[in-house]
Amino acid sequence: MPALAPGGFGRGVATLVTGTGVAQVIVIGTSPILTRLYSPADFGIYSVAVSLLSLLLAVTCLRYEIAIPLPQSGVAAANLLALSLAAIVGTSFLTLVVLALIGPWLMERLGAPGLAAYVLLLPVAQFGAGLGAAFTGWALRVQSFSAIAATRVTQGVGLVGVQLGLGALGAGVPGLLVGDVIGRSLGSMRLARSAWRSDAALFRQVSRAGIAAVARRYRRFPLVTTWSAFLAALGQQAPLLLMVGFYGPVSGGEYALAARIGALPLALVAAAVSQVFVAEAARLIRGHPARLRGLFGRTTWGLAAVALGPAILAIIVAPLLAGPVFGSAWAPVGTFIAILGPSFYLEFVISATGDVLFVLERQGLHLVRELLRVSLIGGAIPLAAALGLSATGAIAMLSVGRCLTYLAYGLVSWHAVVRHGRLVA
Repeated sequence: MPALAPGGFGRGVATLVTGTGVAQVIVIGTSPILTRLYSPADFGIYSVAVSLLSLLLAVTCLRYEIAIPLPQSGVAAANLLALSLAAIVGTSFLTLVVLALIGPWLMERLGAPGLAAYVLLLPVAQFGAGLGAAFTGWALRVQSFSAIAATRVTQGVGLVGVQLGLGALGAGVPGLLVGDVIGRSLGSMRLARSAWRSDAALFRQVSRAGIAAVARRYRRFPLVTTWSAFLAALGQQAPLLLMVGFYGPVSGGEYALAARIGALPLALVAAAVSQVFVAEAARLIRGHPARLRGLFGRTTWGLAAVALGPAILAIIVAPLLAGPVFGSAWAPVGTFIAILGPSFYLEFVISATGDVLFVLERQGLHLVRELLRVSLIGGAIPLAAALGLSATGAIAMLSVGRCLTYLAYGLVSWHAVVRHGRLVA
């Protein structure tokens, strides 16, 4: 596996930031058009589907895709990729069966009955996105950051193009869903082609014995990491599902747009930093484990310094600009962004290095961390509803829960890094 050359960490980040940035500019830049083609209720129902898909993706590959960059042997990594692909087929088929049986009933319970007619699109999206996750794991292993960046752009173009086109035809919720499915699938196909062109010789060495061997070696990923990843996704998606459930699809749609805009820096920079951080941390663990602590600290403090000014500016201007930019029906979005601003800042700074627990194979600690997150974030909106607070009050309570969550999240990650450093010293 090639190592990042001096300065390679920064180049990898820059490549992914560029690709992700272009994709996000496409998605966010067209939001003022989308908000005039689709109502807050449309976005609320669509966001329920995206939240459910995020929960499904946490278990789709059984987290074997996270392990792909770790083996010394390229053949072992290829077997892990094959194991991930087999998991995708199995879990997507299981989702199809379950939703065919109880999909409409489940959508009714979630407060999104308008999604019932289209619920079988979810396993299709799950399959396409799962392929993308598996081949992204391979691209990270071989440090093909340009392929990942190009995939981000392809996904953004596909998603927005279809959503705009179908929205202009008055498609409503199906237009948003079909655009999402197509965007994810296009990105997956691009990564798969890139991997086959560069590493077909390794893939031809995949065998049943090899798959069985890596399944045993990395068994903690499906047995432990899958559940902690599901809890992590639940902690992220629960606020939207609970907003729709307790306050209706309109408030849910307003929160969904606020979360999308507020999370832009996270998608633009922190996610790219996280992927390169994982690749570099895995390399250091194999060759220079004592250097991991320095990488962790530099990454965290660098993000904190970069994000502080923009975070303060966003909190000030968001309430002033939301109505004019997105339309008067979406004016509450600006208030939501301002209230959630401190928690977006902490998430941006801390989440980029959170996957260090996977690199250290501290799955048990990761599970504890995610249980803490679900407890703090998941309880905020039900508590607000029980107290009779408005939707704005619920968002304020959610922001407090998120701030506490990410402070604890960072402390747990730092503890694991420091402990590892002492063990290898």
